[in-house]
Amino acid sequence: MEVKKYIDQFLAFTQKEFFHILRDRKTLLVLLVLPLTQLLIFGFALSSELLDTPTVVLDLSNDETTRRITSGIESVTTFKMLGQVKNKEEMEDLFRKGTLKVAIVFKPGFGEELKRTGKTDLQLIVDASLEHDASTIEGHIQSVLLKFQQELNKSSELPIQINPVIQMRYNPQLKSAFHFVPGVIGIVLMLVCSMMASLAIVKEKESGTMEVLLVSPVRPSVIILSKLVPYLLIGMIDVIIILLVSIFVLGVPVSGNIFLLFGMASIFTLSSLALGIMVSVLTSTQRSAIIISIVGLMLPSITMSGFIFPIDPNATTIYIVSHLMPVTAFITAARSIMIKGMGFVAVYPELILLTIMTIVLITISIKSFKNRLS
Repeated sequence: MEVKKYIDQFLAFTQKEFFHILRDRKTLLVLLVLPLTQLLIFGFALSSELLDTPTVVLDLSNDETTRRITSGIESVTTFKMLGQVKNKEEMEDLFRKGTLKVAIVFKPGFGEELKRTGKTDLQLIVDASLEHDASTIEGHIQSVLLKFQQELNKSSELPIQINPVIQMRYNPQLKSAFHFVPGVIGIVLMLVCSMMASLAIVKEKESGTMEVLLVSPVRPSVIILSKLVPYLLIGMIDVIIILLVSIFVLGVPVSGNIFLLFGMASIFTLSSLALGIMVSVLTSTQRSAIIISIVGLMLPSITMSGFIFPIDPNATTIYIVSHLMPVTAFITAARSIMIKGMGFVAVYPELILLTIMTIVLITISIKSFKNRLS
């Protein structure tokens, strides 16, 4: 009987929230139009410094020339040499796991061909899911090869020319949308869910209806969960809108399992909603809720999640803080699923992390809400 009463209360308050959202046309406009504007605003590539890119060498020639070129690449801070691989199968496995960004392949007889003809090819395989990273990597490799060619030309009778044959994986045309669309999904869900959830409860406080709810026999968990459900569904609608625009307008594919992507988006949406509830506990007006949401949630999500700027692993504090944000885990997983076509095995660390953070945030939100009200 107690369970039936709980469910009836939950359904009644959820229905009320839906009616409230549908009557408020301005809020509904923000919830549905904002994803499109975000997609257009952030659809521009921004270049930035790139450091410690995971790199391996497949040296099928193993001569003095290839070792000198490898040493020159190691000296550039753009690259972090993980070592040499024995065969292409080992290299492919590292790409599938997402631990490798650049592979340099020297064909058999590389140095001998260069000495004999003055010309040879070097294969460069780059993870181009981050468009600006791929462009930077290509430029640095070209610079290393040019410097090496200049040194050889001083002592060689033949003009030396090394032609890099570049293979851009996952994004061969280097479209910036491939990089930004998965990030836009995360930023939009963070904006819609956290900000709108915090405003929904603050509205109740300002209008005085929250006091009415507090003196009723309704449990705090019913109030919170009934607030979350409508925004969870709206968040999923936003994901569908973004994916449709991305596929049919921007030409961005969903190479991986779309149901896995929706599962990740659902968990991330719940964590964003829990953050919104926490903001609502700290505020009493809609204006203060908006300010805290923008400054405390939106700006860090844009600048520190890898959405626009790569996360520098050498900046330890920023690196740790950025990976404690749910949006960072979601954007990383979304890019792996959408652009690289990776499955559960590749994204399960982010999935586990998101699940833990979501459970912790919802628990804290409910307890904080209950304690603040008491």
